Amino acid sequence: MATYVFSDPHFDSEKIIANGERPFRDVAHMNHTLIENYNSVVQKQDVCYWLGDVMYGASKDKVSKILRQLHGRKYLIMGNHDRGHSETWWRDAGFDKVFTNPVYIAEQYIMLSHEPLEEFGDLSPIANIHGHIHIQDYDFPNHAQCINVCVEKTDYKPVLMFNPFLTHMREFSK
Repeated sequence: MATYVFSDPHFDSEKIIANGERPFRDVAHMNHTLIENYNSVVQKQDVCYWLGDVMYGASKDKVSKILRQLHGRKYLIMGNHDRGHSETWWRDAGFDKVFTNPVYIAEQYIMLSHEPLEEFGDLSPIANIHGHIHIQDYDFPNHAQCINVCVEKTDYKPVLMFNPFLTHMREFSK
């Protein structure tokens, strides 16, 4: 079993194709590519943490239809575009677990969140793996611990989450 992270797919969004400078001709092309890429990486026994912004304003049926096509156990850390629905709504749509707050993985000293975090309180992660900012730069000075895994930064695929991966992923976040 492997653990992956995946952020900000924004399925069915025409707007994200332009705003995120995504290389897709239309929503159908984007959705198809994201699903194929996801399943080429994540296997049935794997876990994938989704770091938010699944599909803005979608029906449960639309979300379910996409999630049923994807391998592995799917854990959602809700993003700003997901908060229009409850944790129960997202579980009913097909996520195995749903979190409204960042998740701290103590054994790896990793904080998973939708948005990059400037402060960690009493927790001291090696890295804050996050989404939200897509192709934008960080808007706060001390972001050395932040790793942006929005799909635009990861070749539109989930990426493996383990400590040696962190050094490699720092290149994506620059």
